[in-house]
Amino acid sequence: MAEKDITATELTHVESVGVDKKDFVYDEEVIMKSPFDDFGAWKTASLFRYATFIALVAAFSACADGYQIGMTGNIVANAGFIKQYGSDYNAKGDLILAADRVAAWGGVQSAGQGFGMISMHFVADRFGRKISFFSLWVVLVAGVACETFGRIWQTWLLAKLFSGFAVGSVQFLTGSYIAEISPARIRGFLLIFYSIWYGIGQLFATLGLKLLKDRDPYNYLDLIYSEWAMVGIMFMVYLYIPESPYWCATHGFHDRGRAIIDRLHGRIDGYDVDFHYSIVRRTVEMEQKAARELHGERKSFWQDILDTREIFYGVNGFRTLVAFMPAATQQLTGLQVLSSYSSYFAQLAAFADPFMFTLLLSIVAIVTTIICAVVVDFVGRRNLFLGSTLVIWCCLMIIGGLGLMPERSHSMNQLTVFFSLVWRMGSTVLGDLGWSYVAETGSMRLRAKTAGFSAAGGVCFGLIFSTTVPYMINAKYANWGLKTAFFFAGVGAPFCLGAIFIMPDTSRRTAAELDEMFEKKIKPWRFRSYVTDAQRALEAERERVGTNDPAAVIAAAARES
Repeated sequence: MAEKDITATELTHVESVGVDKKDFVYDEEVIMKSPFDDFGAWKTASLFRYATFIALVAAFSACADGYQIGMTGNIVANAGFIKQYGSDYNAKGDLILAADRVAAWGGVQSAGQGFGMISMHFVADRFGRKISFFSLWVVLVAGVACETFGRIWQTWLLAKLFSGFAVGSVQFLTGSYIAEISPARIRGFLLIFYSIWYGIGQLFATLGLKLLKDRDPYNYLDLIYSEWAMVGIMFMVYLYIPESPYWCATHGFHDRGRAIIDRLHGRIDGYDVDFHYSIVRRTVEMEQKAARELHGERKSFWQDILDTREIFYGVNGFRTLVAFMPAATQQLTGLQVLSSYSSYFAQLAAFADPFMFTLLLSIVAIVTTIICAVVVDFVGRRNLFLGSTLVIWCCLMIIGGLGLMPERSHSMNQLTVFFSLVWRMGSTVLGDLGWSYVAETGSMRLRAKTAGFSAAGGVCFGLIFSTTVPYMINAKYANWGLKTAFFFAGVGAPFCLGAIFIMPDTSRRTAAELDEMFEKKIKPWRFRSYVTDAQRALEAERERVGTNDPAAVIAAAARES
């Protein structure tokens, strides 16, 4: 069938475009959407409340993620931490942390994140999502233990490596898992809720550091001890959540996969578990069929591990690029300045209270993420992405311009704070959308690999900037200060522009629909309005049956198939 864009109005009159509706229902190459996919967001969340609850619980691991990143990134400004690990002195003779050690800690953490992202997906694909969650949990425990008992800077380096590996693993695995169990209609909200938990974790870490600074400025260990509570809750979460039904279908565990669908959705009135699991199973089988035609049979697990090049060329290569773009753009527009080194940046930029600045950034990030979660499926991922990149780039130019001023005044500092907060808002939106794209852009068969490698690509930039940003803003080295924003405006501009031609809108689409649109090479700016064969098939079946009732439509489709 020739590729054709159809408007929403034409969708309700399928015969107007010369389409035989029966072809869509009975064609084995077309996977019909669930009639439940067309419900509104609130009704979907209400009907699928147990699956929604599981997704929100799974996303809690992001709270520990944000807590770990926020605490370890900003504890470098704690007086007690500086006393323990400081080895250099400033012009006033005050003990400070050596820039090379701060850079080493940040670099090792980013390296650990990248290694987790390019390795843990093998465990997730081979042994399942739950086993991979428990594996990263063990590594996180090792990292927290090093932070708790270590007293030399090399031990903190090891802690950064372990925590980075665990954080990197949980970042891409959690999103992939949520995408595999969530209803398509509210998948965007649930994926972004991961970022809400992440922001809450960062806020708790910042508040803890602020309280210690005010009440016991030389105490930093109490905050590290509190990480054990987060780790304990994560363990309980991983025990409770079920395996991914898509992983079960991929590995032929169909009875288990059907049981998981039944656990997640079986109590919904009119929901046919067998019909809906067949959608999961057929989506996976069609992807496997396409892979066999292209690459032949997979003879061994090790061959599958070695043959990762599939995600770097052809249609799958483009899908990996789409998943990679948000993380790369976020890093290239200054994430490290206002994230890992926010307190450090605030100190060197002469802000009166670095922790208060970091606290403001955390609050802004949480509020922005909540708003983004609410509007993402209505506005669309592409529109939000392009809008946020424009805002960020303008803020970078303004902040860089403020850094050129010879004299700093109170009003200039206020302006810098304001545009830094707006910068953080835009960067937060990129991060929120980034994990959504990472989680849902890859095909079901290659989802973990695509997510892992695309996220690791962003971390590569993070590794570069986590080791170089301290030198950019430190008075003993480049001493760029606020002018650092000019650097990120320059290196980020090509990616901001390229997003116009690369980033599609994946909102509200099922895995089968995304497969279809990527395979047909639909232009990214047409994704939101494009009508898929699955949509046409569902509308055709509704007209044939003469009702919009989901149970009746599903029953009729099941009888005919």
